[in-house]
Amino acid sequence: MPVGAITLAALLVASPQPAWVGPEVPAQTQEVAASSSDSTRVEVDELLTALRAAYQAAWVQRQAGELPGAAQTSEAALNQIGSALAGDVDAARRRDLVEVQAKLIGLRDAVRRQLDHPPSPSTSAEERQVLNAPAVEEIEPQFNADVYRWIEFFTGNGRSVFERWLKRSGQYMDLFRLGLQKEGIPPDLVHLVFVESGFNVHARSTAAAVGPWQFLRSTGRLFGLTVNQWVDERKDPEKSTVAAARYLKHLYAIFGDWPLALASYNAGEGTVLRAIKRQGTTNYWDLRLPRQTEEYVPQFMAVLAISREPQKYGFDAVELDDPMRFDELALKGAVDLRAIAKLADCTYEEIRYLNPAVLRHAAPGRDGVTTIRVPKGKGEVLLGKLQNGAELPAVDLTVKHHVRRGETLQGIANQYHVGATQLAASNGISRKRPLKRGMVLTVRPTMKSMAPAELEPSDPRASTAYVPPRPRSAPKSLGADSNAEGRITVTVRKGETLRAIADRYDVSVADIQRWNRLTTSTVRRGTRLKIRTGDRPTVAEAAADSARIAALKPPPGKRKASQVRGKSAGKVRAVVIVKRGETLSEIASRNRVTVQQLKRANGLGSSRIRAGQRLKIPA
Repeated sequence: MPVGAITLAALLVASPQPAWVGPEVPAQTQEVAASSSDSTRVEVDELLTALRAAYQAAWVQRQAGELPGAAQTSEAALNQIGSALAGDVDAARRRDLVEVQAKLIGLRDAVRRQLDHPPSPSTSAEERQVLNAPAVEEIEPQFNADVYRWIEFFTGNGRSVFERWLKRSGQYMDLFRLGLQKEGIPPDLVHLVFVESGFNVHARSTAAAVGPWQFLRSTGRLFGLTVNQWVDERKDPEKSTVAAARYLKHLYAIFGDWPLALASYNAGEGTVLRAIKRQGTTNYWDLRLPRQTEEYVPQFMAVLAISREPQKYGFDAVELDDPMRFDELALKGAVDLRAIAKLADCTYEEIRYLNPAVLRHAAPGRDGVTTIRVPKGKGEVLLGKLQNGAELPAVDLTVKHHVRRGETLQGIANQYHVGATQLAASNGISRKRPLKRGMVLTVRPTMKSMAPAELEPSDPRASTAYVPPRPRSAPKSLGADSNAEGRITVTVRKGETLRAIADRYDVSVADIQRWNRLTTSTVRRGTRLKIRTGDRPTVAEAAADSARIAALKPPPGKRKASQVRGKSAGKVRAVVIVKRGETLSEIASRNRVTVQQLKRANGLGSSRIRAGQRLKIPA
């Protein structure tokens, strides 16, 4: 073993025992207590200095190929941190200890993996890449301090939340994994649902993303999900999984790298592509992105690591909910869930639970066929009764349709499976009164009794997981390769300077400024900084990354409304906040402007507004 490793490990073990290690001492006078507290803080500060030196020494040993020494140095330092954290340490120093601990754990685990799987000297770099590549159905977790921080949260203060998610996952885990597998992407991506919704099919975010996979209405429709007055397929456990799989597959085709694909799932591919082009790196862990996106991938990696080894983190005793078990039933026309429950000898609540996408008591199907789920074994009961003469009542699904730009009467009729002539007559549409944008049409579908649909075995509509394909083209893959090792995100604390942060991580101030695109050495409290403490990329790797970025053509950023319309938006007279129940027409009338002027000033494509929205009133 190298002499340096023995000396440093001995230094850590032989360091004076801090105040938290010994037996509990009765409280003395305030002066003595204060003196003891000051002494403890000094000892912790000295220990932190030694621990940071230990990390740097272990890193140097690893670089030099002295893997056993690096492992021992890291382990000795981690033992000291464990003893310190078990004592009475103030919050600031505890945070410092946890930060150093995360770095040491990452380094120690990397060394252990190298010791367990040493590369053969006779194997080429290309062969080693093939031999060490993870199986297609798995995603290899990536670890750094940010990931360990989330592991610590989920196993500490956030344990009760994670246990609730884990318990709920029992209902859908097998269903989701099967859906991902059928679409040809790694089933491990099911762990994204922990981060997105905690396996709550009715989850709704502040940005109006809905369902277990948290689709926006526009994105859901883009990937084949129906959202209307009667159904919201973003809540359907099977259909939303199919759409999410297709979206993730599309993102992976763009980036060729799962961390970047996952970041794009959260922030949008345009945001990530523009960040790559602007910042000059395809490594997710080096990119500066919106705060939520920077936390998103570390959360996923933490969840993936815990789920791989639940017993290691104390979650093996969590009792999972029973998985969904159901029969599928295809019926002609619209379906009334209450009538289905009555005929299938089960409760209405059971039918609602199995069909969360149905927003009301009934739902229309796609292409005249409605496929629903009934409790396991009840499908035969219901079909048997229908074959013996029982009838399901007709369903009245009269809906209101707001005409959008570019729509035709025939297209609307096809959407609701009614006749265009009938639709025109019932709404008074004629040459004298043509269809106009903004009209509200009453759509009364033909009343027909429900009956089993006679579908071919190969007809995809017979499955509750059917989502019509929506082919999308993707640019040539970036072929990125994100690597978390040696990457960390730090938050500037009160009174800290770039020089102090640079010294702590043994990097230069110029490096931090370059990595974070800073034009000054002054940083504010709360600023998040990207720090690189690992291997620097080789010249060949850096050149390949630069070539990929040079060929990248990111989508344009959002343009102002005036740029979109090719005219000035004009001066603003005032800004008003929309109150609950107000309409654009009322606000326009009150401020003596037209609705079109109000839309133009605020870049609105429709008349829809929401409570709390700020609107500019043009002069």
